[in-house]
Amino acid sequence: MAAEVLVEAGIKVDLYDAMPSVGRKFLMAGKGGMNISHAESYDKFLSRYGSRCSCIKPLLDEFTPQALCEWIHSLGIDTFIGSSGRVFPTDMKAAPLLRAWLHRLRVAGVNFYMRHRWLGWIENDNTALKFATPDGEHKIKVDAVVIALGGGSWPQLGSTGAWVPLFAQRGVLVAPLKPSNCGFDVVWSKHFSSRFSGQPLKSVCVSFSDAKGVNIC
Repeated sequence: MAAEVLVEAGIKVDLYDAMPSVGRKFLMAGKGGMNISHAESYDKFLSRYGSRCSCIKPLLDEFTPQALCEWIHSLGIDTFIGSSGRVFPTDMKAAPLLRAWLHRLRVAGVNFYMRHRWLGWIENDNTALKFATPDGEHKIKVDAVVIALGGGSWPQLGSTGAWVPLFAQRGVLVAPLKPSNCGFDVVWSKHFSSRFSGQPLKSVCVSFSDAKGVNIC
């Protein structure tokens, strides 16, 4: 998205990715039906961000959920609103959207460099970068950098969290990475688990206590 905004402004853009192809986490998201947004009222949508609402609001004011849908439509992808109010591509897949997006970026002049794993900066220059490539280490000088590296949740898709110490070495404050999902072991009966194992739990409230019986959540 950053590449698209920049290239439309007439800026030369080179995009480097550690993986053999771009958008792998994007494609993984598509396996669940590719939920794009929600059709609920804007105020209700904002309320979903809880205590972060005031920080997120200026961003969403600039690029609303409706604007996101219009952007997807501009790529030739139709959408529909499901019974839950969620917005999906008509074919429920991420690949067609990604293909159309990458085609538009390439036509606009964005250059893609695959299998370029970022190793950090060169000495004290914020615009001199090091990459590990199949042909050895490359050093690249640029005018400006947009860094988008994900968390540490999907190493097989490129999100290894290896960038955290690189930032720390430069004195950049990084909040410790924490999981957004977690699992629990529950001793269900064979009768129950044989019928419901793997099924999602929806519209439920869950609470649990630590080993001392103190309520955690």
